[in-house]
Amino acid sequence: MRRVVLLAFWISAVPAGRAGDAARPAATAAYDYAEPKLLTGTLYEIGSHQQKVLYTFRRIAVQSGAIVHVERQFFRTNGIMAAVDKVVYKSNRLESYKMQDFQARVSGAVRIAPGQSDPGRQQIFISYGPGLVPPIGKAQKLPSDIVYDDTVYPFMLAHWDALMRGDTVKFHFISFEWARTFMFQLLKTGESVQHNRPVVQITMQPTSTLLAPFVDPLIFTVEKASPHRILSYIGRTTPRIQKGGSWKYLDAETVFNYPAAAGPK
Repeated sequence: MRRVVLLAFWISAVPAGRAGDAARPAATAAYDYAEPKLLTGTLYEIGSHQQKVLYTFRRIAVQSGAIVHVERQFFRTNGIMAAVDKVVYKSNRLESYKMQDFQARVSGAVRIAPGQSDPGRQQIFISYGPGLVPPIGKAQKLPSDIVYDDTVYPFMLAHWDALMRGDTVKFHFISFEWARTFMFQLLKTGESVQHNRPVVQITMQPTSTLLAPFVDPLIFTVEKASPHRILSYIGRTTPRIQKGGSWKYLDAETVFNYPAAAGPK
């Protein structure tokens, strides 16, 4: 079975509902996707004790009026760009998203647009295919609790108190390959101390018992104290890795480097 792509790290303005029959929480203050202007990180081979670098990461945000353009760039160790995610927010809501993998030569796209029969109701278009120009996706109903690559961190913030109480938080997560969303969940799975500061482990995994055996969970290490920055995570990444004559999906340990005087992103 094809894997569900992590599209990870910041959330749409509408928060998701909690597990079970809990009521959907009220909308929180809009997240500022334009900050920080620059975030960097390193992708290491899992189990290498952060010694074997596979890729480096850079997130750049540029704002022009109500529009924020975000690029999440992944570079090989020789400096050549391996993959890029391009996200456009308008008035703090997703307008479009495009992924291009220059090594595997595949691409995907997400677009939000009004419905043709009901312009007041937004629809989502998800597409994926070979080549660097993604096909046009088919219209689908837009879930109110959708999460994608640039939105996991703000989603965690919106539900931080619930997660710390031990609640399970569910949401729809985008899969490029399947051109649809799947139900996932976040839950707190541990606490520890890292470099003399308390951290918590947040696990992201499918809710379906049928899907779970085919999708490894992602494990985030997050500051327990405010601003609860994601320090690192272990799991699926955007760029792939070459094995033999083909490009395979990659699980890695991603470690982020935050600006000294800036908030998390």
